[in-house]
Amino acid sequence: MPYTAPMPSSPPSQHAGEHRPFHPLTWLRNSFLTGVALVLPFVITAWLIWLVVTFIDTRVEPLVPPGFDFFTRFPGGGVILALAALTLVGALAGNLVGRWIVAALDTGIANLPLVRTIYGGAKQVFKQVAAPERTSFKQAVLVEFPNPGSWAIGFITNEDTTEVAHDIGADLVAVYVPQAPIPTSGFLLYLPRTALKPLQIGADEALKRVISLGIIKDEPKASGK
Repeated sequence: MPYTAPMPSSPPSQHAGEHRPFHPLTWLRNSFLTGVALVLPFVITAWLIWLVVTFIDTRVEPLVPPGFDFFTRFPGGGVILALAALTLVGALAGNLVGRWIVAALDTGIANLPLVRTIYGGAKQVFKQVAAPERTSFKQAVLVEFPNPGSWAIGFITNEDTTEVAHDIGADLVAVYVPQAPIPTSGFLLYLPRTALKPLQIGADEALKRVISLGIIKDEPKASGK
């Protein structure tokens, strides 16, 4: 029989679990980035809370009566007084005299041309926020915005738009499309219901997508097997 040379064996395949060589610089970089990702959210949250508390304290402290000087000796004392004062005002506004005073103030402000516009809008917003049984963002949806073929996350804010839609004879829904990453700025759109694509995630989860520029997503659920 003719001699047949053996075929050269292929190099051993690298397995996924093969240990990679240790690089100190790579380890330091990854450790640093992991530390930043873990610590920075706590630092930013604490810093924002401190800014809010300091802002309120500096505005409330000049109004503190002499008998309540104790609340000006530690951070957050002005916040406590402000919360107590707002709670007291809310309690007083619930009785007959309080309602009469509020109605009188509303009537007086309604006669001021420019102030009544600002006051009326602010009142509607804060009444919406203060009502625990109502939700400002009822449902998260996708809308074609700003151009056809591009989709943006929006939130249904009002489904009763008769006062706006009666002129065009269409069933419109008020949808707020926030700008990322600051959702307090955005666009109010009146769209037909057929143009809305409801999302499976809730309004809170959808808002997280907007604030995080789409980086945050649902973690895959572990299998029960």
